[in-house]
Amino acid sequence: MELKVKYPLSKKEIKETIREMGEIFGEEVAEKLVRKKDRVELAEFDKTTEIILVNGRPTFIRRKGLIFPLVIALYELSNEEDLRKWRRRVVVDAGAVPFILKGADVMAPGITDADEGIKEGDFVFVVEEDYGRPLAIGIALMDGKNMKEKPKGKAVKVIHHAKDKIWELTVG
Repeated sequence: MELKVKYPLSKKEIKETIREMGEIFGEEVAEKLVRKKDRVELAEFDKTTEIILVNGRPTFIRRKGLIFPLVIALYELSNEEDLRKWRRRVVVDAGAVPFILKGADVMAPGITDADEGIKEGDFVFVVEEDYGRPLAIGIALMDGKNMKEKPKGKAVKVIHHAKDKIWELTVG
């Protein structure tokens, strides 16, 4: 499967993408993902999922009106940034990693830390605790405080993870 570029985003759409990322992660992080002068294009992955390319590189996923960085984009940033300190992060122990890489949802017992500002229904990203490498993005099924305190239950519904079809397509 190959990404087919549908059209370039307008300056207004790029500005909106930067604004959305700024609300999720903060403006300083948003600027590391996309700048106003970047060439930003929209590609279709499937009927419900679009990939946004920044200067030819797959950077964001957009699904059902929600936009979030791809795992590969976060992975590249994790060489320079400690994602374990970012907003919207869910940190898991080493025991959870192989399951998440196979597409399993994140269970509360495997969570060692989470942003307490996370609300149920928020887009979140999952990182492993030792090196802060991103594993997945998903939708929070409980708030951040409960993720850290609850001894059982699903905490994050995974929608994209390292090694899935989107990852394979975007990594090349």
